[in-house]
Amino acid sequence: MIQQWLADLGPWSWFIIGLLLMLAELILPGVFLIWFGISALVIGTLTLISFTDVSWWPWQAQIVAFAVLSLVLALVGRKLFPSDTKNDAAARINDPLSRHVGSEATLEQAIENGTGRIKLGDTIWRASCASDLPKGAKVKVIGHNEGVLQVEAV
Repeated sequence: MIQQWLADLGPWSWFIIGLLLMLAELILPGVFLIWFGISALVIGTLTLISFTDVSWWPWQAQIVAFAVLSLVLALVGRKLFPSDTKNDAAARINDPLSRHVGSEATLEQAIENGTGRIKLGDTIWRASCASDLPKGAKVKVIGHNEGVLQVEAV
């Protein structure tokens, strides 16, 4: 039934599919379905241009062209619009260690061989520093890496 309906619509079925995919892109998160929608619109346009004689462009060839074009557009779109979650403000807000960047603290354990412990509030954190520092030294948190706060002397 659906196959017959799509066959009756001819090239317009690609436009309907493309618009539905673009509408789904608005509803679902991420930038992914837009490329499939654009591919469907391109295939619909190519099919509509050749509307008089489509014997060279059967539905099997249209589906293969749609799949290849979708893949190409998705790869090009990923290159043109990369997702950078490291600089994403929402990712930083939800990162519990990022809130400590800029804080000053006291060394609870001396930093020897690049590692030690600092006290921030009522919690003791692992810390790393390029230089050795004695216990009780004042430090400033400049970043974090894999659960270890990176500090420098104040």
